[in-house]
Amino acid sequence: KVGDQHKRQQQEQHQQEDMDRVAVTITSDLICPWCWVGLRKLEAAAQAVGVALDIEWKPFFLRPGTPEAGVPKGGSPESRVPARLKAAGADVGIDFTGLTDRTPSTALFHATMKLLAGGPAQTKFQEEAFANYFTRGIFPDKDGLLDAARRAGLETEVANLYNNPKQLDELKATIAQEARDASRLGISGVPTFAFDGVIAFSGAQDPQVFASYLRRHAKPATV
Repeated sequence: KVGDQHKRQQQEQHQQEDMDRVAVTITSDLICPWCWVGLRKLEAAAQAVGVALDIEWKPFFLRPGTPEAGVPKGGSPESRVPARLKAAGADVGIDFTGLTDRTPSTALFHATMKLLAGGPAQTKFQEEAFANYFTRGIFPDKDGLLDAARRAGLETEVANLYNNPKQLDELKATIAQEARDASRLGISGVPTFAFDGVIAFSGAQDPQVFASYLRRHAKPATV
């Protein structure tokens, strides 16, 4: 079974290598549930159109200045998830549980994402961090983010970062500057999607909207 799974993964990789590709930049924050919904809709559109995605994530701080220990949310898990969000999540295979009872600082998360930039590792970690925070109820402190990294197969890289204060401080300074740059570009809400470096829209739009941009910006894999 393991051998069959490996063969399937190799086949999928070869198929993606032959596909037209689209470069997508997503400006996002971990505490933004619609960013996760938007990712799933983008991925569904890419599958429908038949293109491969080269995704780069950029930082945004919805709650700048939040202490590392987080801020209590109050309420019950059920009350923390509006009905519209619960339904939107279910439509794309996401279970928003409301189990995480504190709003976190996302500086460490964004620094980790910056470390992983330049390939699919970023999105793998992002997906697991979303799942931990929104579904599993795991608070994204160092331990929670290491758990997400382990689930994504990236524990060694992330653990090494957390054991290197100098590198971590440098990455935090970099993502703080990138967040300021996003504001200067006019980004005031997330998720914001850019295709080939050109900002297109904000929000978790319908897959058909994503599909129209993917068709417009698709390029042959050899280019």
